[in-house]
Amino acid sequence: MKKLVLSLFLSVFILSIPLQGPAFGSSDPEFKRIKAEELKKLVEDKSKVIVIDSRDSGKYSKGHIEGAVNIHYDASGDPMSRQMTLMALPLDRIIVIYCGCKDEKTAEGLALELYDMGCDMENLRILSGGINKWKDSGYPLKTAD
Repeated sequence: MKKLVLSLFLSVFILSIPLQGPAFGSSDPEFKRIKAEELKKLVEDKSKVIVIDSRDSGKYSKGHIEGAVNIHYDASGDPMSRQMTLMALPLDRIIVIYCGCKDEKTAEGLALELYDMGCDMENLRILSGGINKWKDSGYPLKTAD
């Protein structure tokens, strides 16, 4: 009986180890940052970059970077619909994520979800300073029509 319980425990433990993402026992990965000037050039050049605004739809409607896709990240919410949207993204492109928080934690949370889904670390970027740095640099925002 003890062997059966131990076998079940080990099976559950082994199956719970992620196949993607950071190695067992390590901390979250450190995502590359991109400056507002660099992102502006990519957006203007119509480069094959995907820009994600991780704020809620109300803030997105009031002003976002042109071409940005709104995928709201709420760490306490149900991730199912968000992850369905993320799965539709071409993960072989550069993906830049921004938020409206000072510490960029919301953007990092979304980047971590993409990384855990198999997105290559080399393709993920966080906009340094988020939307606030973009606005402070005097770059234009697109509003909902």
